[in-house]
Amino acid sequence: MPRGDQLTRQWRLIKLLAGRVGRTLAQLQSELGVTKRTIQRDIAVIEAAGFPVTNDVRNGTVFWRFTEGFQPAASVSLTLTEQMALYFSRGLFKPLEGTAIYESLETAIEKIGSQLPPAGLRFLRGLDNALAVRNFGFKDYRRSQPVIEALARAVLHKATVRISHHAAQQAQAIERDVDPYRLWYVNNGLYLVGYDHLKNDLRVFAVERIRSVTPTNRRFEIPPDFDFEKFTQSAFNMIWGETQEVKIRFSPWQAKYIEERTWHPSQKIERQPDGSIIFTLKVADLGEVKRWLIGFGAEAEVLEPDGLKKEIAEECGQVASRDGEKL
Repeated sequence: MPRGDQLTRQWRLIKLLAGRVGRTLAQLQSELGVTKRTIQRDIAVIEAAGFPVTNDVRNGTVFWRFTEGFQPAASVSLTLTEQMALYFSRGLFKPLEGTAIYESLETAIEKIGSQLPPAGLRFLRGLDNALAVRNFGFKDYRRSQPVIEALARAVLHKATVRISHHAAQQAQAIERDVDPYRLWYVNNGLYLVGYDHLKNDLRVFAVERIRSVTPTNRRFEIPPDFDFEKFTQSAFNMIWGETQEVKIRFSPWQAKYIEERTWHPSQKIERQPDGSIIFTLKVADLGEVKRWLIGFGAEAEVLEPDGLKKEIAEECGQVASRDGEKL
């Protein structure tokens, strides 16, 4: 039996046991459509989870219910858009499939779904046929589950950890002590933001490149002047620091596409008489902007700074010169 069906049945059982009268095994068998043996196993499961199940005998018949005064969480009533939000959240976090974060989301959705009326539960399960979520170029975190769990605990408890991190440019992993400030999920990737004692500075570490996490006995406090949202506003994607202004002219053909999206908090757009736009933003790292702009080809023209314009011209020239070469 799929795990989701089992969880749904067990949460339906919890609702049935919440009644003041209680239920017999025969009644539970009829209402849940399973054998008495399955009911007994489910009762054992929810007892192990901390639900206070008791029974009493009336006229020779055993009735099962929760102990007097106990009530499970109130039933959930979800609107259409709330149900859609649940479905979309599952799709958006698909890159974390195989980790405790994703599995916990799945379990939470099943628990909520079990408390919906039958029509609502059928609708929630049928959203796969109505909505779709796609993630492009996401990473596989199934091997990183122990690392993610250890980092999450360290972030919550403000505990310094020793990580073994293997950067893409390094031949071997390097150990370093880090004060983990936050786990950051951005562009289908999971990153650790923290104070690196080896470099004496704030750093961002890709979680999939962290080979191991070892707790230490030390605690830390995040500096009171650290503002994560403000600090990351200088980054176009991931790299932050001192900002510089970038100006790009997008052709009339691409202008609408650019205007429809928020690419950066600092962006400003000036419409031009010919239908093109001047797109201005302030970012720390030009390399990230360069990689983004190259994808637009001749539809994007860098106006400022001259250094970025020169780098793109040189890189595109190198790509063109390799045309037809055998690799």
